[in-house]
Amino acid sequence: MMTEFRNATGADAGLISHLYATSWRKAYRGIIPPDYLERLPDDYWVPSVRTWLDSGRFSGLMMWRDGHPVGCAIYGRGRDDRYTGWGEVVSLYLLPDCTRQGLGSALLAEALRQMRADGFTRFYLWCLQNNTAADAFYRSQGFKPTSEQAEDQIGGEALVERRYVRVEA
Repeated sequence: MMTEFRNATGADAGLISHLYATSWRKAYRGIIPPDYLERLPDDYWVPSVRTWLDSGRFSGLMMWRDGHPVGCAIYGRGRDDRYTGWGEVVSLYLLPDCTRQGLGSALLAEALRQMRADGFTRFYLWCLQNNTAADAFYRSQGFKPTSEQAEDQIGGEALVERRYVRVEA
């Protein structure tokens, strides 16, 4: 199987939003209320992703396998003023049937490589507290959880996210 990366543009917003929604429905089962996941439209993130990519606020990376999109990452200069000079992995998603094959590691590595090329050596991301698979993945990639937390309301339920950091030389 051939895997390739290409930079995403605002024109990819629909495809990226579909990848997000498909991933959410599987990855967040048992974490986010099921009725919310069932009603989640594939195009939910189109306006946000299009704005992020068209404005240059964030960069996007698409992962293709045998000519089909299987994953995406959004990343760039961190949004948190307390982390000035840090790069942020805003999102990283794979289609559910593409997990546990090394693709997530390759996608994250390429996003970090591109952020390094932009001068970043410190990175952070947010992960839902009860997402044990993502916690294990990010730890295996050199990210360490911090005590910093943020609360989000998703599907009428308060969910806690935890910040993870990775500092390179």
